[in-house]
Amino acid sequence: MDNDVGENRQGAAGGGNHMDRHGQNDWGSVRYDPRFDEYWVPAGNARQALFYCPWCGVKLPASQRDRWFDQLEAMGIDPWGNDLPNRYRDDTWRRKGSTEG
Repeated sequence: MDNDVGENRQGAAGGGNHMDRHGQNDWGSVRYDPRFDEYWVPAGNARQALFYCPWCGVKLPASQRDRWFDQLEAMGIDPWGNDLPNRYRDDTWRRKGSTEG
């Protein structure tokens, strides 16, 4: 489930490409997961979620991780299975709503 998620640092506090506003992140230390609208840094084999921008201190958007899992569970879909709808593989489910194709 970790294809190229996290490589593109889109979305952010106030909209736009928040991490792209900071030249300090040129080497991609802060990553973005569009599925959950959350920023993170690698921490060994895990991900450490960020709640504030490490460069300017602005509060980052609230993670949508719980909502993502809740919606899949409500539809009876195993989030770890291969039958994950395409709209849940990126931020489409948040932009278009969970009931649209």
